[in-house]
Amino acid sequence: MEKIRGNTIILDGNPAAISDYVPDAAAGMYYEVIRLIDGNLLFADDHMDRLRSSCRQAAAVCPDQETLFEHLLLLLQHSSIRSGNIKLVLFKRMEKIHIACFFIPHFYPADQDYLDGVITKTYAFERPDPTIKRWNEDFRHNVNQFIREEQIYEAILMNEQGTLTEGSRSNLFFIDAKSRIFTTPAHKILPGITRKYVLQICREQQYEVIEEAITLEAAVHMENCFISGTSPKVLPVCRLDDLQFATDSRVIRAIMEAYDRLISAV
Repeated sequence: MEKIRGNTIILDGNPAAISDYVPDAAAGMYYEVIRLIDGNLLFADDHMDRLRSSCRQAAAVCPDQETLFEHLLLLLQHSSIRSGNIKLVLFKRMEKIHIACFFIPHFYPADQDYLDGVITKTYAFERPDPTIKRWNEDFRHNVNQFIREEQIYEAILMNEQGTLTEGSRSNLFFIDAKSRIFTTPAHKILPGITRKYVLQICREQQYEVIEEAITLEAAVHMENCFISGTSPKVLPVCRLDDLQFATDSRVIRAIMEAYDRLISAV
């Protein structure tokens, strides 16, 4: 399982020892990772809605939103950490649904990464239920190992048809020579919370968005590429396999700046 940052965990509404957290991944674990910035939970309502949607699609029991929020607030009350990533987990053990939340280690891009872009590589995998955020221990272990061995920032998932769908923990965007923005349709991916606001920004700034999955072959003709997610925010990609992308895109810069303004106001 993922490592826990610090020594505070909330389990079923009470502070608990980390050793008490013994989930059964085989029984189904549904989760969200929420960013905390200076003590403020970023887009918490959106995360709660998506967690409940995952449970609903999987026919799993999900506590009400108020109960979920109470666990997050309890964690903040019992922890001195004021910035980082929080993992909120629903898991089943002994026929009972349990709630756990705790801080997890995070890796945020360096300032230079936002200027130079990051390196990515394709990874052959297709999520069986892409719109459900369910923990997959084997996938996470294998893709993390791939990222470490290849010394890249992110793995870009590619299906059997050669279509680039999303990152292992991010959403994927391409920009063509006409400044049109391409991204995989929401029903084929895990629709990220950051992605939702990126698309909102694109509409507000009147960029044309085409929800269409791009193949690796078609990506050759794209000018720019970027990913979005809880930790990276909006992050340019300079390389995908052997493909090089320009990172000085005015479109990406405009979206990055608008997103930073948005989260600073939350």
